[in-house]
Amino acid sequence: MRWKTVSAIFFLVVLYLIIGATVFQALEQPYESSQKLTILAEKLKFLTMHSCVNSTELEDLVKQVVSAVRAGVNPSGSLSNQTSLWDLSSSFFFAGTVITTIGFGNISPRTEGGRIFCMLYALLGIPLFGFLLAGVGDQLGTIFGKGIAKVEKMIVKWNVSQTKIRVISTLLFILFGCLIFVALPAVIFKHIEGWSTLESIYFVVITLTTIGFGDFVAGEKGHLTEENLEYLDYYKPVVWFWILVGLAYFAAVLSMIGDWFRVISKKTKEEVGEFRAHAAEWTANVSAEFKETRRRLSVDIYDKFQRAASIKRKLSSELGINATMNQEMTPGKRTLSANLCEDKETYPSLTLSLSPVPGALTRNGSLYLNGLSPDYADRQEIAIIENLK
Repeated sequence: MRWKTVSAIFFLVVLYLIIGATVFQALEQPYESSQKLTILAEKLKFLTMHSCVNSTELEDLVKQVVSAVRAGVNPSGSLSNQTSLWDLSSSFFFAGTVITTIGFGNISPRTEGGRIFCMLYALLGIPLFGFLLAGVGDQLGTIFGKGIAKVEKMIVKWNVSQTKIRVISTLLFILFGCLIFVALPAVIFKHIEGWSTLESIYFVVITLTTIGFGDFVAGEKGHLTEENLEYLDYYKPVVWFWILVGLAYFAAVLSMIGDWFRVISKKTKEEVGEFRAHAAEWTANVSAEFKETRRRLSVDIYDKFQRAASIKRKLSSELGINATMNQEMTPGKRTLSANLCEDKETYPSLTLSLSPVPGALTRNGSLYLNGLSPDYADRQEIAIIENLK
């Protein structure tokens, strides 16, 4: 990819980021300001109702609550009834979010040993999961490819162009995948987690795109809420396997789109190459024809000059004019005007005589000196004018 193309894409991405930042600021900043005013009002209300607590003690309590929330502990309710966020099922789900690079952020290692192990675990697990994701995506692509081939065979009977067939089959592939990996899981999460439809779809999309904000996490057991939802032990592992297959599906879609772009780019390059080849061939043909035409014209002109020279030599020979004499003639000395009849058989005894008297006119047959024949136009005689010394 050329630097101009990379620079153009870079500026396009920066522009896209600026647009996104502007929209997010317009949508979220007013809500943030209102929440700040709300929590400030609640603090003042609490201090007013509980005069025994000063503002410093209240701020210390708030800091402890925030720290607990960041550690993944729900500070509300009775902590004795809350299960651990680091049980085997939750730990398995956390390990899955590490190697998939989703990183929800709802829980994270707090000990030095846990953080060191997390780094090493990610360095080894991410490439391993990448190979697994590629394999699963390839198998899904094969399965969906066979389905698409059957659909295309059915559509061919409708006498539809190949491009339309490919577009229709692709749309069906994408819709079917979205139905299985997006719509159906959203319904399930809405029922189990108690989320709204928008929240469920939001979680599915944010998860399968590996963004993983962590504001909504499946199997969180009422995290940051007063509800204590009970989940089955295999609920989080099943969610992780859904993430695996969903990521493989999206990887297959992206790979298919990339293949299309490569095919389109290849076809475009081939078409441009064919156009250039045709243009070069046309240029070569035009150049060859031009050279041939110029050669023919040169030959024709040369032949005409040769014929003219031959006629001149023949007439000079018949008139008895020496070639060396013609080379020595200069303008303004003497003029010889000879009119020859086309039919030479009429004048078999044609002779040439030169008059010594200046301005004299002597006639012998149809030849005139120092003048033209009076009936030149009627008899269509040939005039040869020579400058004599």
